[in-house]
Amino acid sequence: LTSEARDSLAAPGSVLPAHPRRVRSRGVMASRASDATPLLDAEVKPLLDVTPVELRRQRIRRYARTAAVGLFLCVGALAATVAQQSLLSGELSDFFEDAHLGGSKCDGTCPAVAPRGWRKMSDKGSAHVLIFGDSTDKLWHKAFCNTLLSEEERCVSPDECATPSPAFLPNNMQPFVCVDGDDRCAAATCYETPSAHCWKKEEHRAAAACKAPVAQGPALGFVHIFGADPEYVQDMKAIHNQYAVKGLPVKIADRVRVAAKAFDAFTGHRRPVVVVVDVGDWWSGAKLGWWKSWESALSSKTKFEATLKAYEKDMAALVTSVDDAMKDTKRPYVLVGKSTHNRGFDQRSVEFMFTKKMGDVVREVFESRGHHFYDWRKVADDAASRGEWDMADKLHQSAAASDVQTAAFMAWTQKTLGEKFHVSLDAQAAALEARERERAEEQKKEDALARRRRAQEKAEAEAAAQKAKDDAEWEAAEEERRQEAAREAAAREAEEKEKLEKAQEEAMNTLANIRGVMRGNIANIVGESEAAAAAAY
Repeated sequence: LTSEARDSLAAPGSVLPAHPRRVRSRGVMASRASDATPLLDAEVKPLLDVTPVELRRQRIRRYARTAAVGLFLCVGALAATVAQQSLLSGELSDFFEDAHLGGSKCDGTCPAVAPRGWRKMSDKGSAHVLIFGDSTDKLWHKAFCNTLLSEEERCVSPDECATPSPAFLPNNMQPFVCVDGDDRCAAATCYETPSAHCWKKEEHRAAAACKAPVAQGPALGFVHIFGADPEYVQDMKAIHNQYAVKGLPVKIADRVRVAAKAFDAFTGHRRPVVVVVDVGDWWSGAKLGWWKSWESALSSKTKFEATLKAYEKDMAALVTSVDDAMKDTKRPYVLVGKSTHNRGFDQRSVEFMFTKKMGDVVREVFESRGHHFYDWRKVADDAASRGEWDMADKLHQSAAASDVQTAAFMAWTQKTLGEKFHVSLDAQAAALEARERERAEEQKKEDALARRRRAQEKAEAEAAAQKAKDDAEWEAAEEERRQEAAREAAAREAEEKEKLEKAQEEAMNTLANIRGVMRGNIANIVGESEAAAAAAY
C-alpha cells in the first residue's frame, strides 16, 4: 500500500463494514468500488441447536471473512482511485490503449549504413532542424532521417508501425544527449550491425538525432516534451519511463535548455538551426483525454475559450523558454510553430473545431513574437484531398505521410525563411555528386594505372614467355648438339673399336703367320738335324 492509501484507510469514516445479515451468493469483482459485490458464497441462515460458544466462533469467523473482503474491496477501490487521479490531466490516463495505437510489425532491422567518414560539420550547407514535439513529430523525424540516406540504405517499415523498436530505425540515427563519459553522441555510428545498436532501452523515443552521409547535409534532432508549461514536471512512472534519457531533465524548461545545448554540440556549433515546436496532440490529450469525447470539457463557449486561453498561455511561455535556450547557443536560429493534422475527428465535432483553433493559437503566439508558423494541418488536408495522406493509427501519420510533410516543409523553409535557413538536400546532393565525380576520377586513374599495370604485366609475361621459348629452343638445340656429339663419339668409338678389332685380328693373323713360318722353319731345321743325326749313325 502507498502512504496515501494507508492514510485513507486510517481516516475517520474508513471503517470496516459490519457483518451483514444477507449477502449475495455470486462473487464478482467490480471495476469500481460502487459496483463491488462481496465475494461470499452463502447466505446467513438462522442458527439452531448451536451452543453459545459455537455461535460465538461462527460469528467471529463470519466477521473475519467479511472484514477481509471489506478490506480487499476498500484497498482495491482506493488503489483504483489513486491510480485514476494520478493519471488525470497531464498524466496520460489512457494514452497507452493498444486498440488506438499502431504497434504491430514494429520489430525488425533496417539496411546497414556505413559509419560516417567525416567528423567535422562543414561551414557551408543546409540549415539544421531541431524539433521539440510529441510522438507525431518523432515519426516525422524518423522519416526525415530516412530521407537523408540513399535508396538502398533506407528503412522500409510497415505504415501501421508507430512505435518502432531501436533496431527498426534508419541506421544513421543515434543519441545526441549524453552525460560525461558517454561517447555515443560523438560516435560515427550507433549501429555496429543492423541488429547491434547502442540505444539504451526506449531512449530513442525521447531524444534522437541523425546526420547526413556528407558534412554539408542537415543534422536533424528530436526531443519529446510533455506539454507546453515550462514549469511542468511529468510523472515518469505514469508513462512507464518510456521517454526517459539519462542527463535529460524531465521539467520542460530544463529539458529544452539541455537539449538545445546538446544539439549545438552535436552539430559542431556550425550553420543555422530551424527550431520546430509542436505539442498540440500531447497537450490536448493530457488535458482533455486521448480517446474519450471532449464534449463535456468544452460544452460551452466559456469552457471552449478558457481552454484555448490556457493553451495560449502555456505556448507563449514555452516559446520564451525555447527562445532563451537557443539564444544561449549564440548561433543563428529561427523558431517555427506548427499545427497538427486532424486525427480523424468529424468536421462537426467539438474536437475537430478545437484542434483547428489550437493551430490558430500557435500561429498567433509565434507570429506575434516575430517567429514563424508552418501549417502542417493544411499540408495534410491538401495531401488527403489528393489521396496522399494515410494514418498509421488513430493518432499518428504514416511514413508516407511524413515524407509528404518533409518535402513541403523543405520547400516552405526556402520560400518563407530564405536561403540562410533553407533546409534542403541540395548541398548534400552536390557534395555527393562531387564525391562521386572524385570517385569516378579516382576510378579512372585506378583503371588507367591498372591498364598500364596489366600492359606491363602482359609485356613482362610475353617477354618471359619469349625468353622461356628461346631458352627452351636453345636447350633443345643444345640437347641436339649433345646428342649429335654423343652419336659422333659413339660412332668414333665404334670405328676405333672396329679398327682396333681389325688391327687385333690382323695382328693375330700376322702372329699366326709368323708362328706358322716359325713352325715350318723349325720343322725344316729339325728335319735337317734329324736327317744329319741319322746319317751320323
